[in-house]
Amino acid sequence: PTRRACQIRENTMAGVALACVLGPVAYSLGSPTAASARRGAPAMQYSLNNYPLPGPLSPVYNQALVKLSRSDETTTGGLFLAAEEKEKPREGVVVEAGPGRVHPDTGATLPTAVKSGDLVLLGEFAGEKVDYNGASHQFVSDDGILGTFKGGVVQADTFCPLRDRLLVRLAEAQSETSSGIALATGDDEAATQGEVVAAGPGRMTSAGEVVPVGISAGEHVLFGKYAGADVSLPGGKFKVVHASDCLAKW
Repeated sequence: PTRRACQIRENTMAGVALACVLGPVAYSLGSPTAASARRGAPAMQYSLNNYPLPGPLSPVYNQALVKLSRSDETTTGGLFLAAEEKEKPREGVVVEAGPGRVHPDTGATLPTAVKSGDLVLLGEFAGEKVDYNGASHQFVSDDGILGTFKGGVVQADTFCPLRDRLLVRLAEAQSETSSGIALATGDDEAATQGEVVAAGPGRMTSAGEVVPVGISAGEHVLFGKYAGADVSLPGGKFKVVHASDCLAKW
């Protein structure tokens, strides 16, 4: 036992001496994380359509750079989507938005209606598609954005139309009259009426003032056959139309 105690004491003293030698060295080197921080993290590499950029893109005027959501080529059942289905409005997140545009007649600045981080719904065929940093993006003016989704949730009740737009839940086509006479309706007959689910804040004038929409959520509207854009959202068939495209309300 005495010999073992002496050995333990010698090992302990050797360990203390080694710590005294290596301690200053470890302090001067620092931790791997600290050393990496001193060297600096790799700089972000920016590219546009496979061309290198010196820095990030900055949209001008009322343009917004939107990173598009991934669109699958097939449905959950394995069916291929038709071309017209893939051309419907799409969702994306605003990466950066321009400061707005100056009206040429009044000189008033009309601010861009969206901001960075907004989840937006794009209109059909709006904007210019680009490859930015290896991902699919789209440049689009705020006039080509139908609205935003609160909380980043794609639902009808979270949709906020921009400007003077309305989100309308389309009414189902009637198959017979009130007296029981069958109606002949084609499958391609577009619905032209429905209930307003959400209304935008209003149209912006050349002076930068907002003119409120004269139509409220809960009212029903009639609009032109070719007005607006079809929108695919849970809970029915919808269309986003301008209030100025409406013919009547009740």
